[in-house]
Amino acid sequence: MLDLLLEPFSYDYMLKAMILSTAVGGICAFLSSYLMLKGWSLIGDALSHSVVPGVAIAYAFALPYALGAFLQVFCRTFYSLD
Repeated sequence: MLDLLLEPFSYDYMLKAMILSTAVGGICAFLSSYLMLKGWSLIGDALSHSVVPGVAIAYAFALPYALGAFLQVFCRTFYSLD
């Protein structure tokens, strides 16, 4: 029974995934606390919603969606700075 539970950890890709997910979890925990203290808790939500027009424009001009999303977020980020 114990072998069945420990078998996934014998694979190299599972160990890499476990290490990476632990690192991402730690970074996100720290970053979310920092953003809450700064009052920027909804910045991710606002930026994700500002991507939609960029993707639609990229679709209309047959450009890569990532390019439209990046340009839209880039413009919105600098537009919203005071």
